[in-house]
Amino acid sequence: MGKVAVVGHLCVDIRPQLSHPPTLEPGTLQQVGPVAIALGGVVANTGRVLAVLGVPVVGWGAVGSDDLGAIIRTHLGRIPGFEFRPQTVAVGSSYTIVLEPPQLDRAFWNYPGSNAHLDLGAVSLEGIDLLHFGYPSLMPGVCADQGARLVDLFGRANAQGVATSLDLAWIDPRSGAAEVDWPGFLRRILPVTDILCPSYDDLTCIFDLPERFDAGAATRLVERLLAWGAGIVMVTAGADGILLGVGEAGRLGGLARCGLLLQDWAGTWLHAPARALSQVSTTTGAGDAATAGLLFGLRSGLGPRAAVELAADVAAAVIEQGGTEAFTGSG
Repeated sequence: MGKVAVVGHLCVDIRPQLSHPPTLEPGTLQQVGPVAIALGGVVANTGRVLAVLGVPVVGWGAVGSDDLGAIIRTHLGRIPGFEFRPQTVAVGSSYTIVLEPPQLDRAFWNYPGSNAHLDLGAVSLEGIDLLHFGYPSLMPGVCADQGARLVDLFGRANAQGVATSLDLAWIDPRSGAAEVDWPGFLRRILPVTDILCPSYDDLTCIFDLPERFDAGAATRLVERLLAWGAGIVMVTAGADGILLGVGEAGRLGGLARCGLLLQDWAGTWLHAPARALSQVSTTTGAGDAATAGLLFGLRSGLGPRAAVELAADVAAAVIEQGGTEAFTGSG
């Protein structure tokens, strides 16, 4: 079996410890706790979890020749089984300030920086059997021309017998990504996307879904995404669990090389509960970890329920252990 290429968004996460929600009152000073410096984005999160689980990973991301770029290279260089192939660009490296007050959902302040300049045409698929990409809405170069560059990359992967996987992200309504026709984007990319693994919140940015998780509305949307061409759709919904919908056997042939057993997966529908948590250290990276669990389970020959349960277990372990950089490979 070959390697997994994880391509796309990569940044430095700067996460100050907060005892209460921050405010933005001009002229005030607020004391915060110590800061955690870690990596964020799909390359670091999904890529690292896959590597810790024992999957050989090749990571592709753009970084600047600045101090943040050095942090990214150093952190990724520490991961056994992870080969980083950076593209160095002449802009600042991307970073995200993660605001995670107690008992509240996270907020993110993201600088796209180097992520806007990733050259998808330079991504090599030699020795790869699965290509995972995320997150187009945070990468202006990928959003351009309705995702033409990503469609080309996934089309090239399909032609070479490489399975494809796509993750989405929240869309800032004040960014250029908000001007993209995302349903049109998905109609173009899903026929060459074997696995789509967004969160429910990601989808609410694109479609008219209830703000709180609604299993019926989510199921109808997954049916639509499968009809648009996706092979497998996994929607993570935090404490509300994971929803999985799978297309018919004729659509899943490209995944057979990765170890998927068509007779076990074809036509499957299931909703698995989230795993009970012993503690919550951070929820950052949990969705990426769930994706890694699904991809690992699929490549290991697991059936759909076992793979989704593994995805929930891996996400829970990341939440309990303090993020993807603290993930040990066991729950």
